Parts: sequence; C-alpha cells; structure tokens
Amino acid sequence: MNKRTQAHTFLVATLLLLFIALSGLAAAVSTLPFNQIRVVGQMPITEIFRVDQNEQALDFNLVESRNSIVQVGSYTLISNNISGQFKLTIKPGELGDLDQFIFSLDQGEPLIDGQLSELPFSIRVTSETSRTSSVGGSRAMVKDLGVRGGYSNNSAILYESGEILAEIPDFNPDRYATGRYSAALQLSIEVL
Repeated sequence: MNKRTQAHTFLVATLLLLFIALSGLAAAVSTLPFNQIRVVGQMPITEIFRVDQNEQALDFNLVESRNSIVQVGSYTLISNNISGQFKLTIKPGELGDLDQFIFSLDQGEPLIDGQLSELPFSIRVTSETSRTSSVGGSRAMVKDLGVRGGYSNNSAILYESGEILAEIPDFNPDRYATGRYSAALQLSIEVL
C-alpha cells in the first residue's frame, strides 16, 4: 500500500467512524425521555404603561353633558422592576402648553360678538387599585403611580389601573357659540 492509498483508507475510516458516532448521538438524543423543563434565571424587567381612549369621548354633546362626568379613557401600569417608581404628568393641550384644560370652539365655526368660545373644565385621574391616590384640577398635575401587592397580592409587581375623567361644569349654553368644540390633554410618564 502506498502512502496515498493509506491516507485515503484512513480518511474513509475516520469519516465512517464519525458518521456512526453522530448517528448514535442523534438516536440517543431523540429517545431521551423527560417530562419536566426547569428554567433558572431572572425574568427580564418589563414595564408597561397603556392608555385606552374612550371612543364615546371623541364625539359627545357638550350641552347635554353639563354638570356631569365624561370618561376620557383608562390607564394601566405594570412593572416588575423592584426599584421602579413612576410619576404621571397630565397637562392641558395637545402639546401640554396651555394654562388650563379648556374646550375650544373649532376653527371655522361661527362666532357672534359677545359669545364665549372657550369653556374651562377639570380633569380627574382616579385609581381602581387600593392604596393609591387620585388627583384632579383644572391645571397641570402630577400623580404617583403604582402600588406593590395591588396585582394578585404579588409584592414583586408594581401595578395600578384607573380612569381619566373630564368634569364638565354647569355652564349657561346661551353664553357660548354654537358649534363643535375640541379639547386635548397630554399624558407623560416618568420613571424615577
């Protein structure tokens, strides 16, 4: 046998042994019986803040809603960050740059001299979770969010849910222009 034939025979024998070894390993792995998987480690930190807008608050009769409360939306906070603290800021206006919460007469709507075109109102943020505070007012406000143990008595989870409400005052509709009014508020959440 020359060296070339020996090398060729050695290569074929090595490949054959490797194929047999891998086939046996594959057969062993595919037939391993198990009925339990255990994952060890830390869960990743998840922080969820969600606001759901109430569709009915997008189009309602302002005059018929005098001296009542309209639900603007609802919110939910969930966090398993042990040291997480959250603050919710509510500001008037789409950009949060107004002085107070107001319904403003839409552009293009008729306005007669002497009629008012802005109706101030108040916002209240109420929690459905025990041991949390509510805030309210006609100007920007800040609310602490979340309590430990409020979610299925699990003290590892910071949780809160609640409602965002608009309190419509008892105004005289004769003093206001007739037409469509709009209002906006800005919500922002800060992690401390």
